[in-house]
Amino acid sequence: MKKKIIGLTLALSLSTTGMAFAATNYSTSEALAKYNKYINADSYVKDELYNVADFRSKYASLKGTLAYKVVERAIWYMENGYLIYGHGHDAYGKYGYEDCSGFTRLVFGDFGYNITGTSSSYDSVGTKVAGVGKKKVDGKWQLTGIENLRIGDILTWQSTDHISHVAIYMGTNREGKPVVIGTKGENNPTALGTVDGWSYWWGEKFHSARRVLPNAALSGMAGKTEKAPVIPQSYVLPPQKAVPAWTNSSVQQSQPAAQQPEIVNPDNEQQSEKQYVVTRKGWVSLKASASSSSTTVGRLQLGEKAELIKKANNYWYQVKVNGKTVYITTNSTYTKVITE
Repeated sequence: MKKKIIGLTLALSLSTTGMAFAATNYSTSEALAKYNKYINADSYVKDELYNVADFRSKYASLKGTLAYKVVERAIWYMENGYLIYGHGHDAYGKYGYEDCSGFTRLVFGDFGYNITGTSSSYDSVGTKVAGVGKKKVDGKWQLTGIENLRIGDILTWQSTDHISHVAIYMGTNREGKPVVIGTKGENNPTALGTVDGWSYWWGEKFHSARRVLPNAALSGMAGKTEKAPVIPQSYVLPPQKAVPAWTNSSVQQSQPAAQQPEIVNPDNEQQSEKQYVVTRKGWVSLKASASSSSTTVGRLQLGEKAELIKKANNYWYQVKVNGKTVYITTNSTYTKVITE
């Protein structure tokens, strides 16, 4: 039977306070269509997952700590949870959907924390992180005081008279941009994704940062025990690949860590043989400049090669494709350099 749960068709669930309602606007077919549309899209695979690779590379020294594991658990749900957007008290465990505050509650609950699932109440969650704010520069917003943030903090946004969105801070990426993980609108295969663009809504509506994890979360487990991820009793979006069996180490292995780029001629000296960049599997985005947030101008397909001009920095090759100068990632998960 086709599963269809719409806003006015509410699924009843039992809460500790009585009867509660849960609902999502997605049917199974709609959730599958969205998943298939975006699972291989530039906006997710070649851009957004770089934030995951950057987190694992930049904060590798914190692996095994509570703060690191909280962020990794959020990533696990993004990769293996098949979570779609919906509302309801602890609805993910029952139906496979959740909203922003419910997802944050879910992640922290896996480590023994009992925080609210209501976004408007997040001003009372943990303690406020001092010195974090926002400012507008040349018509664009940016966060200030990000040096005061820690991975595992909770960021909040307010668009009316109350907090309307929350997400988990996962540090800064290779470009120094602050990154959060949580529920996100369109352009992602599931309801979860990362955000590193603060110029407009995300910067303008930023409200505050909250801290739940103690100082000891950066050096160990702070007395907390990591539980297995929640597996829904039923899914609106059925898993499209086997959900990996969980162990304490599998959380950190579900996505390959960032790898060091291959070494190329650093001074771009004249060589008798030419060097080319090729893809390892599938296509890889071509960018207008050496930035993951720059315009995507094309794709380098598997079997094609791009003439290497130079390594622009540790993260981007400058290459020539069809006579045009463009940029492609140095991440050796996706590309490699060959000599002919």
